[in-house]
Amino acid sequence: MKTIFNFFKIIWKAINFVRRVVMNLVFLLFVLFLATIISLFNSQTNNVQLVGEQGALLLNLNGYLADNREKYLSWQRALNELDGSNISRKISTFDVVYAIENAKNDDRIKGLVLDLNYFQGADLPALEYVGSAIQHFKAQHKPVIALAGNYSQSQYFLASFADEIYLNPMGTVDIHGLSAQNLYFKSMLDKLEITPHIFRVGTYKSAVEPFLRDDMSPAAKANAERWLNGMWINFRDIVAKNRQIEPNQVLPDSPQYLADLKALKGDSSAYVKQRKLITEFTTMAEIQQKLTALFGENTQDNDVTEFKNVDFDTYLSALPDRQLGDSHFSNPTHKIAVVNVEGAIVDGESYENEVGGDTIANLLHQAANDETVKAVILRVNSPGGSAFASEVIRQEIDNLQALGKPVVTSMGAEAASGGYWIASTTDYIVANKNTITGSIGIFSIFPTFENSLKKIGISADGISTSKLSELSSTSPLSDELKEVFQLEIEQGYERFLDVVSRGRHLSKAEVDKIAQGQVWLGQDALQYKLVDELGDFETAVKKAQELADQQIGEKANYSIEWFDEEPQGFKALLQSLQQGAKSLVKTSVSEMVGLAEVKQVQDQLRNQLGILGKFNDPKGQYLYCLNCGVVK
Repeated sequence: MKTIFNFFKIIWKAINFVRRVVMNLVFLLFVLFLATIISLFNSQTNNVQLVGEQGALLLNLNGYLADNREKYLSWQRALNELDGSNISRKISTFDVVYAIENAKNDDRIKGLVLDLNYFQGADLPALEYVGSAIQHFKAQHKPVIALAGNYSQSQYFLASFADEIYLNPMGTVDIHGLSAQNLYFKSMLDKLEITPHIFRVGTYKSAVEPFLRDDMSPAAKANAERWLNGMWINFRDIVAKNRQIEPNQVLPDSPQYLADLKALKGDSSAYVKQRKLITEFTTMAEIQQKLTALFGENTQDNDVTEFKNVDFDTYLSALPDRQLGDSHFSNPTHKIAVVNVEGAIVDGESYENEVGGDTIANLLHQAANDETVKAVILRVNSPGGSAFASEVIRQEIDNLQALGKPVVTSMGAEAASGGYWIASTTDYIVANKNTITGSIGIFSIFPTFENSLKKIGISADGISTSKLSELSSTSPLSDELKEVFQLEIEQGYERFLDVVSRGRHLSKAEVDKIAQGQVWLGQDALQYKLVDELGDFETAVKKAQELADQQIGEKANYSIEWFDEEPQGFKALLQSLQQGAKSLVKTSVSEMVGLAEVKQVQDQLRNQLGILGKFNDPKGQYLYCLNCGVVK
């Protein structure tokens, strides 16, 4: 009897467990739906009015920076409004710069406070672009304060542009240098008996090495060391200049670092102060007192006293939408269109973090048909992708130029391989000195699983009318098909050389010397004439205006308008719910596991293996730099 009772007791516990899980899921979906509706309503009524002195602009960047805004409804912000939690989100670098540039001349704004506690970072060119805006802000004699309990390397780089940097007495500044690491799968493929058929051109085309080796080849390592060391020198020199210290104080060499740390008995916080990386140690209460003395006091309804400020989201909402063009042009007749290419390039339409060739081509076509558009800025932040989709985009660029509309490329963190293909024939190319570019090469990968299937007792057999029709993932590739694929890849490489040769006014031999898949920093690409000028997005805007003036024969004023395809109505609601559900699941799993290292490995696996699963080039040919986005 007791056994039966225990059995039913276990069953009842199991039912209760399932009930709680289901109820929690239903509740989460309800909250997500409610947040989405609130977000949708907020997006329709996004006119905040700011009256009177606002104190400091609080740049509370709770998330990471990217070029594009979140393409889905901002359910994260709505959830934040519901429970006051800090939910990480994607923030447009251009929105941050736009807010700072407006605040510098806004008499209501008395200073800038960088709260970097929840800032997850950004690529170096984006951080430098925001830093440049901070320097413009400081030029108006308005103070800039940075604060955090601890500073990651990315957080500190941005903080270094501030007048004063505050750190918790128990905190530290984690400056450790840069690294670029890849995962390699050859032994795993061997164990699974998967045959990765690789077709490539270029000595340095290391994008496919993870499937052929268990380590980085000497040629790939030498290439990576060159651009990574250059990037680190730039990082160190910028921080040293901002803090007015010697470059070796940013991060001493290892023996000196250890000797200094031993002298301080392992007190890394004191070592940060000794290297003059911060202004002073302060607790949160002390920071509030300092900022209140500087910007005034703001007492909320709950009687919590804090310094007077307007947060980033509120201030941005009070400004005209930058994507719709300059507000003082009611009916602009002269526009500069901006088209943003961010993420891996895939065939078809854009989806989530991938950018579709058809989507970008359509936006460029809209700019071509808009008589008020006098020039186009192609903003590229992409490691490449489908060769076909890249060419579809480049053909629309040819069309714009044939209509007399100059096209200027603004490169972000990376414009490599397919990203460089679409930029190479534009009229002018502007890159940041830390932009990763080049990677002029092409590859194709086709794995077959015939040996894996045999291990579990499955074989494939059939008939065909030609050796060329025997393409199957369950059978070996015929020698004829291998030769066809390799010939097509070699022809694709020759075409890449032709495109760059024509666009950059170099001979094919000159291009080939700096091609073969080699990756270059923007500062090196300038020397080899792969780009025209080092600068940021504003540099590209000025050049586009200059070329447009030449084309129309007069000096004119231009409205900058961002061409983008945002989901609307019910489609936007569905996509937001889908994206929100995915993010909630990812966040919940990460919290349950509780290991940041596990998440890092997951991200790295997704970057290297997941992207290949999303590639959909009709001919299976890819212009992609797999190693460009893993610097940390």
